[in-house]
Amino acid sequence: MSQYMSQGTASHEIVNQMIRKEKKYKEGIQQNHDLACTMASNVSKGGRLEALLGDKVHGYRDALRQLSETNVNHEREVGAFVATLRKTLEQPDIKEYSAFIKENTEKELAQINQSSIQVNQERMYLDMCTKLGDVSAQNQDDELEVVGGNTTVSLKCPITGTLLQDPMRNKVCHHVYSKHAILNYVRNRNNKCPNVGCVNTNLSIGQLEDDHQTARLVKREMIRMEEEKRQQTQNAMELEDDED
Repeated sequence: MSQYMSQGTASHEIVNQMIRKEKKYKEGIQQNHDLACTMASNVSKGGRLEALLGDKVHGYRDALRQLSETNVNHEREVGAFVATLRKTLEQPDIKEYSAFIKENTEKELAQINQSSIQVNQERMYLDMCTKLGDVSAQNQDDELEVVGGNTTVSLKCPITGTLLQDPMRNKVCHHVYSKHAILNYVRNRNNKCPNVGCVNTNLSIGQLEDDHQTARLVKREMIRMEEEKRQQTQNAMELEDDED
């Protein structure tokens, strides 16, 4: 029996090592994305290689968009795989590890895809399209930054209903919350994602990570709001001067 226990301990240690590599896996995907964005700047509309490549430039742009979709899907696959690995730690009597991991990773990935926004609305994809100079993508990115309205993705926290503060992203369902609000929400024993319609019912602090990309969008939105307020004040002052 001690032999089986030691084998189980060794298996758990291997699984834990793989789980700890999640951040490294995602950093690799991000590095791949950053490199692709650098390439996109060169083949963008008006970029230094557009005239040189001629009609071939369209093929390069399509390939880079496809690469961004692949990066988004890879990030989701990593999340599904790690979620499955965590399940193996909770079920020590698994007989067929490979079958268990394959089946449950597919289930986790299906759940992530079901509860996530479309791939072409993910920030990684929109970043690429913006680098390529796609007007439609820039419009989508503007929509992502609008607080309120009928947008697909909002910068409002689903708990407080206000602009996100210190955003945290859920690694399983990819929804974003204000840090203080979501931590209090989880500590009060709420285990369902507060985003309306989300099927994630196993919410935990372990699923949360700081979302630096959204934090940058929030900062840009705050600057936009401040500029809008400044412009309104200036317009009001000019109107008063005209009346005088």
